[in-house]
Amino acid sequence: MVLAQNSQILLRPLSEKDLTDFHAYRSDPIVCRYQGFDPYTEEKALAFLQKSNWVDLQKEGKWMQIGIVQQSSQRLVGDCALRFQAYEPRIAEVGCTLNRNFQGQGLAFQSMQLLLQTIFSQKNTHKITALMDERNKSAIKVIEQLGFVKEAHFRKSYFDKLDGDWFGEYQYGLLREEWHL
Repeated sequence: MVLAQNSQILLRPLSEKDLTDFHAYRSDPIVCRYQGFDPYTEEKALAFLQKSNWVDLQKEGKWMQIGIVQQSSQRLVGDCALRFQAYEPRIAEVGCTLNRNFQGQGLAFQSMQLLLQTIFSQKNTHKITALMDERNKSAIKVIEQLGFVKEAHFRKSYFDKLDGDWFGEYQYGLLREEWHL
């Protein structure tokens, strides 16, 4: 099943056959740094893929991971995260993790653009949010290019094990009426 696609990427459910590519970026400490999870072992990556659910935009309250596949190579290069709030399913939260070897090519922007278009066109979604590490300048640039607006700054809201210190996060939001791409 393909959720969405353009000439460079397609979004689809993850599967066990993605293990090598999935583990490659989910085990990279630099990629994991701003993601809120520690680097994966191969066993953890396989267990994650085995429990990954079919992408169902009607699912509420649980995170869904959606694979990002580069069309030219047919390789998994990352994944998008999506969760509709259980208490208010017209509000969703999104995120993106991309293999470091494929960063800086516009794939995160395109992936999020396709995901947002799918969410706004297939669901009665009022708002989409994203939580960003205040140090992750590249991700902040992507989310702002997509039209998200900074709504909050959570000061020293999580502990970064790599740096051994507390850092803040920005919450961004995009309303349906602001979606323009």
